[in-house]
Amino acid sequence: MVIRKRNGRQLREVDVPLCAACLQRLQKQSGEEERLIKIRRLATAVTFLALMILVLLVTAVGMGLWLRLLLALPIAAGAAYLVYRAFQPTIHNAALDSKKAVRDAAQIETFSWRATTFTFTNETFAERFTELNHELLMEN
Repeated sequence: MVIRKRNGRQLREVDVPLCAACLQRLQKQSGEEERLIKIRRLATAVTFLALMILVLLVTAVGMGLWLRLLLALPIAAGAAYLVYRAFQPTIHNAALDSKKAVRDAAQIETFSWRATTFTFTNETFAERFTELNHELLMEN
């Protein structure tokens, strides 16, 4: 599992190893989550195709097909990406409680070039993290 945090232009990503049971929980989807993922795929594809066609129809024919396609592609791709991202919070909230628990078990609180501060919701997980990384940890 990858946990990430953005601070301005900087993005910190940390790979968090999971046990087989936790990995299985992360991969399991609720019925509502599956439904929303399918709707997101459809909405993204329809947005992309509709904008491609619209931009091709609206632009001047004299520009040539390749230039019109070059103009339509980034517009349609950008709009499709926005639709794709708009669904993410709803899909996130529709996840099973066990999946949310695993996903929220570790978070990056703050980071700098020198140190990263983590927050753990599970005390056992925090202890295990400390054991595995004791030589890398800084004193408070």
